Amino acid sequence: MTGSTADVATITTSLRQGLTRLWRFGSNALVAWTPSATGIEILTVPTIRLFEQGHLHRRIFAGDRLASRRTFAEIAEALNIQPIEFRLAAPVGASVGEIPIESVEGTISPFTVTRTEQRAVFLIDIVGFSKLAPEQQASQLTTMEFALNLASEMMNRRGDKVSLHRSTTGDGFYVWNADKGLEADVALFGTMALFLTFIGSLKRTASSSSVPTVRTCFGISSHYTYRQPNSDGLLVNEFIVGDVTISLARLIDTARANQILVGGFTRRADNGGAHGVAEFLELALARLSWMQGFSVLGATIDRITLYLTGPRAEDGGFRAQRLRVVDKHGIKHDCFNLKLNVFPSAGEPFYYGLQHTEL
Repeated sequence: MTGSTADVATITTSLRQGLTRLWRFGSNALVAWTPSATGIEILTVPTIRLFEQGHLHRRIFAGDRLASRRTFAEIAEALNIQPIEFRLAAPVGASVGEIPIESVEGTISPFTVTRTEQRAVFLIDIVGFSKLAPEQQASQLTTMEFALNLASEMMNRRGDKVSLHRSTTGDGFYVWNADKGLEADVALFGTMALFLTFIGSLKRTASSSSVPTVRTCFGISSHYTYRQPNSDGLLVNEFIVGDVTISLARLIDTARANQILVGGFTRRADNGGAHGVAEFLELALARLSWMQGFSVLGATIDRITLYLTGPRAEDGGFRAQRLRVVDKHGIKHDCFNLKLNVFPSAGEPFYYGLQHTEL
C-alpha cells in the first residue's frame, strides 16, 4: 500500500504547480522522468527543439515518460541537457508511505508530446455542414455527439473497453480510443459501426433536420499526441496529428454522402504478424456478433454484414478493389470502399456505404 490519498493529492498538486511553471505555456515539453533519492528528476526541452531532435533516441517520443536510470541518462546525453530535480515530501514507489508511480506519470503526462506508431482513428464529417443555418449546425453536431456517446456506452457494456477521445474539425470529429493495441483498434471500429447504426435509426425516428447525413473514413497509422492543460496543470484537451489524420483528411475530401472509406493499412499484431484490411474487418465482424438480438432504438438486429466492394470476379463473386486517391499535393492514398448492412428482424434494413457500381 502506498501513501494516503490525502498525502498523494497534496504532493501531486504541489508537483503539478512546479511543472506548470516549467512548462511555460507550452514553450517547453517534459520528455522523461525518473525517481531519485529525494523525489524525481525531469528532462525538459524547448518544444521546437524537441521535434528537431526527436530522432536522436527512440524514447524521446515513444512509451511512458517514466524511464529507467539508464534510459534517462541516454536521453539526457542525446539531447545534451541536464536534469531538473523536484524534491517531494515522500519517495516514489510501491511501498507504504510512497507516492504511486502512476500518480506521478499522470501528473506529468499533460505536459508531454508523444508518438504512437499504430492507432485506429475514424473521421466523421457532416455533409453540407457549411450550408446549414447555425441552429441546424448545433443540432446536428449535438445529435452526432449523442450517437457517439451511446455507441461507446453500448460497447463498454458488452465488455469492449472503449474510452473515446475526439477533436473537432468544424464539420465533424476525429475519433480514437484512448487505449492502444489491436483489441482497442478493433473495438473502435465496432464503435464506428454502432455509431452509424444509431445515426441510421435516428434518421427514421427523429426530425430529419436534426440528424446529419455523414461520410466516414477509417484508418490506422502513426500520429503525435499533444495535450492542452489549463493554468493549474490539469488536462483539458488532447489532440492528435500525423500520418493517420492527414490521410483521413485527404480521403474525406473525396468521399461522398453516406460513403465509408477505409485506408489501405496493414495493422501489425501486438504479438507478431500482421493483419491487412480484409483480415482486420473479419476480426471486427466477429467482435460485432453480439449485435444479433440487440435492440437499436426499438429495432431488434437479426444480422449484420460487412464487406469491401469491388467488381465481379470470374467465379461469380466479388473481389475487393483497392482505390487510389491523389491529393492536391500529388501524394497517393490507397483505400477501399466499405459496405455495412444491418438487418433488423422486422422492418427495412439499414444500408451504410455505397455500392461499387455507385462509385
